[in-house]
Amino acid sequence: MIQDTHHQVDQLLLEQGEYLPLELLLQEGRLSYSDYEAWRNGKFDCLDEVVFGDPMQILQQLQQAGAYLIQRDWLAETISYLSWNSDTPQTLRFSRNITLNNDFHLRYRKPQDQPQLDMFTDAPAANLANGIRQALVDRNTAEARRQIERLYDIAPNHIQLGALEHLVEAAERLPSAVDDIASEMQTLRDTLTPLAESIMGSQCRNLLVPLWRRLSEALRGQSYQPAHPQQHISYTATQAIDWDVVQKAVEQEDAWQNEAVLLLRHALACEPLHQTAAALQSWFALCWQFPEQSDAIDCSTRQEFLQQWQTFLDLEPELPPQSFPAWYLIGKPGLTKLLPTPGDALIAPPASYCTLYQLQTRQTDMQTRGKIENDDITLRALLKQQDAELFRYFLHNSQ
Repeated sequence: MIQDTHHQVDQLLLEQGEYLPLELLLQEGRLSYSDYEAWRNGKFDCLDEVVFGDPMQILQQLQQAGAYLIQRDWLAETISYLSWNSDTPQTLRFSRNITLNNDFHLRYRKPQDQPQLDMFTDAPAANLANGIRQALVDRNTAEARRQIERLYDIAPNHIQLGALEHLVEAAERLPSAVDDIASEMQTLRDTLTPLAESIMGSQCRNLLVPLWRRLSEALRGQSYQPAHPQQHISYTATQAIDWDVVQKAVEQEDAWQNEAVLLLRHALACEPLHQTAAALQSWFALCWQFPEQSDAIDCSTRQEFLQQWQTFLDLEPELPPQSFPAWYLIGKPGLTKLLPTPGDALIAPPASYCTLYQLQTRQTDMQTRGKIENDDITLRALLKQQDAELFRYFLHNSQ
């Protein structure tokens, strides 16, 4: 548990250069971004009302993360989250539990990352640029426009003025209809996203998510076209972190199980929705039907699943990607109670998987029976005939 938390914190530090408990909860799938938005919009009092998992376990995890960073001499500072939908923003609570609330409202940075006081720190132009950034984070477009007009007046050559103008204009376009989906998608992906990431950091989601949702609305009702995989709501909703929308959009497509891109998007959506069986079925179907694209499993957000995949890749002798689902099932016979039978799988599995599934089902039953029966011996012989290397791993794990 502690090592997993340390690993996740390290990953956030690598990606964002700082640590926020909010980011850990989002990364783990304990919190959906849409619920975070609802909290910022005042839909409920405390964010932990919609966080997945036991509050005390979450508190322990946040404290482990904080202790880990303090041990590395990172500095903690208290931050606040203000409501978005009010003329007089209110400070929001994460939890009624004072300790949990306080731990959530901490940001950790390296000492050298702290702002240095110099002759430019309090300059009006620097203050305005920071104010525009904060207004975009707070989704206050009118305030962002007011401050950027002042920046034009006092510092028309400011180094960030052009980038800030692009972002403010994008925010102002949110209420308008999309004229050219392909063109606006390219601009959002190739221009606005890198600008927002460089200026707003991890908080760029507060601007980018609504922009992607605007494109999702424009794409609503359009069928998936393999020649244009990004012009489908399952893509834009993925960028907007709207996982329930992604799942529904994929499942509404005819024969979506036969498209590698849709299988990947479906698996990625089901993981944060805590639909483990559905996610595994899509990953398995990807291995069976598109083994050349099975390295997409690296995108999984489930650490245990990723670790098993890496272990599988390091096997000697190697097994083909099509064997990964059966190999994974060898170490987890209890999954037969969660996964559908091979006959109800998304696509027809290889014969070795079907045999292994039966063996693992009987293996679970054998714990009650206490002995190997003739049917078990027959199935073992069949698996050995179908895939000798897979049988060897099964036999080793059964000892």
